[in-house]
Order: sequence, then C-alpha cells, then structure tokens
Amino acid sequence: MTLKKILGQIHLWLGLASGLVLFIVSTTGALYAFQEEYDSWTKHDLLFVNRPANAVRLSPERLLQIAKTAYPKEKLAQVRLRNNPVNASAMVYTNKRGIIYINPFSGEVLGNYALHQDFMALVLQIHLNLLLGEVGEEIIKWNVLIFMIMLLSGLYLWFPSKRNQLKSAFKMKWSASWKRINYDLHNVWGFYMVWILLPIAWTGIFWVFDSVPATIYKLDGTKMTYKKKVASTYRPVAKQCSLDSLFTIAESYGEYAYASIQLPKDSVGTFRFVVRYPYQFIRKQNVLTFDQYSGELLLEELHTNYATADKIRVSNYDLHTGRMFGFLGKFAAFIGGLFGASLPVTGFMIWWNRKKKSKQPSGSGKMRSRRLAPVP
Repeated sequence: MTLKKILGQIHLWLGLASGLVLFIVSTTGALYAFQEEYDSWTKHDLLFVNRPANAVRLSPERLLQIAKTAYPKEKLAQVRLRNNPVNASAMVYTNKRGIIYINPFSGEVLGNYALHQDFMALVLQIHLNLLLGEVGEEIIKWNVLIFMIMLLSGLYLWFPSKRNQLKSAFKMKWSASWKRINYDLHNVWGFYMVWILLPIAWTGIFWVFDSVPATIYKLDGTKMTYKKKVASTYRPVAKQCSLDSLFTIAESYGEYAYASIQLPKDSVGTFRFVVRYPYQFIRKQNVLTFDQYSGELLLEELHTNYATADKIRVSNYDLHTGRMFGFLGKFAAFIGGLFGASLPVTGFMIWWNRKKKSKQPSGSGKMRSRRLAPVP
C-alpha cells in the first residue's frame, strides 16, 4: 500500500470519528470571530457612555465602592478599564460570573449582566468544552490535534499524482454533477482554505497542549516566568494596601489602552494587573503582581523585555481569532470557521457516495457495449 493510500485511510477514519465535534467547534469559532462587534451592537448602552469635555476618570477604588454599594451581596473579583475607545464604560466582574457596568466619569451604574445569559459567552463555552466541563475540554484537546493531522494529510492528498491533473486541482467544475461539485468543494477549496485553517489549528494546539509552549520556550532559550506562582505574605492584623496607589505605579509605565485588575481571592491572594498598550500584530502588555498588604511588586512581566517565545504566546489569541489583522482577519477567521464546519459534511458525502458505488453490481444501471454479429 502506497503512502497516499495509507494517509487516505487515516484521513477518512479520523474525519468520520471527529466530524461532529469539528462541525460544532468550527461553527462556534466562526461566530466568535465577531464577538466584539456583536457585543457593541447588543450591549451598546452598557459598553459606551457620553463622555463630558475634560472629564476625569474615577479611580479603581471608587469604582469598586460604587459597585459594592449598588450590589452589596456580590463578591467583587476584577475591575476592567478601557481608554480605547475614550467613551468606554468601566466593568466590575463578580465571582458569580456577572458584570456591573459603571460610567467611569459620573459613577452612574449602567446595569449588570450575567454571563450565563450572554449568547457569545455560551458560544465560547461550547467552543472550549462543549458544555461538558473537564471531559469536554479533553475531547476538544484531542480533536484539535486530529484536525491538524487532517489538514496536513488533506494537503498531501490534494497534490496531484500526475502533472496533467494539476490544472483541475486548482479549479472548480461547476458544470459537473453534484457529486463532483461536492468533491471539488472538499478538495479544491480545501487547498485554498487550508492556509487560513492551519494557523487557527496551530494556535489551538498551543493553548491545549502545555508541552507546545514549553518546547517553544526551550528552543528560544527563554524561561517560562509567566507561569510562576507568587503569594502575599499573610498578615493577620494588616489591612490591604491602597489599590489606587498600585494603579498609579501601573500607570507610570505608559498610557494604557486597557487595564484589568484581578483582586485577591483570599488572604494570600495578590493584586494582578494586566495593562495593555496600543499595538499592531504583536500584543504589548505588562503584567504586574503585587502583595496585597505591603504593595511589594512580586512579579513583573514587561513587553519591552519580550523574547521571541513571549511574543508568540501573547499574540496567540489575536492570531487564532483573526484580530491580529483587524476586520479582514476576523472575516477570514469567520469564513475559515464556516468552511471548517463544511469539511465533515462534504467529506462524509464523498465517503458515502463511494460506499454506495462499491456495493453496486458490475454494470448495474448501464448498457454494456457489445459488438453486433454480422447479418448472415
């Protein structure tokens, strides 16, 4: 058996085994590509405010006080601030997966939103774990690897065995039968779309297999400091340090576009700042972790010190969703996701048609050609 036939069998059976999961993950991935646009459309009054001239933003501590007063029973977990756009609201996240939206200039509480009611949050959870928790995450993990194998094997199978077949490998034959059109959709368009799907599959593998980023860091000769765990030194009688004073330190690194402040979860928890700056292609962000009592800077990850492995890691999400290339990148991710969802459908139809054909008796439904005997 030739290599092409072996790969063909691997491609077939992996596709049949993973087709349903691939359809679901690809469809939800396509939808999530436009998550920002969807949120801006459906939650515009919560996400954006009228910014008065020369308005000054309220401090993080003041925003937390406002949120706590409005929702005293909620335990607050995180504050998110945005300077881009300048009229963006502030968001306070709760431990119950809720979001409190606040006007960062006037302090007006705009409303709250439960993430379990959000369509895109549901789409994301289906994409990540099929709503099956850890079991679903494991299924997705191996399905991503299978998808990468299928893309690479499909690319090899696409390559024509003979030179005179090369032209037809690039071109759809729309005038042919529906079976041939289905085959060309899978094979010909598969060649064109594989260049979008390969980066999506690769970035997915980077996320779900810890060995992949570990290998990249090793090849780059860089330590994986971003996973280092630190904790506050517990002080029974001490109070938390001023959050605003820590935010002032974070602001001193430069004008930010986005800032997320993770609040301490327990007595040894830390304040964790993720501060993002305007960027193109390679994400620029600083991650600062502070002791909640003393305010000591325990961990500092600066974008100015990024090694190549760091740049690959922080840009993984933007490449996976297409955001790295703006609206066109998102559109490409959307089209790629829809096409990825079509692959198990067209692939199944190819297999089913061949299966039916193999069961037909030889000569069935056809007139056999024969030479007529001469008239005596």
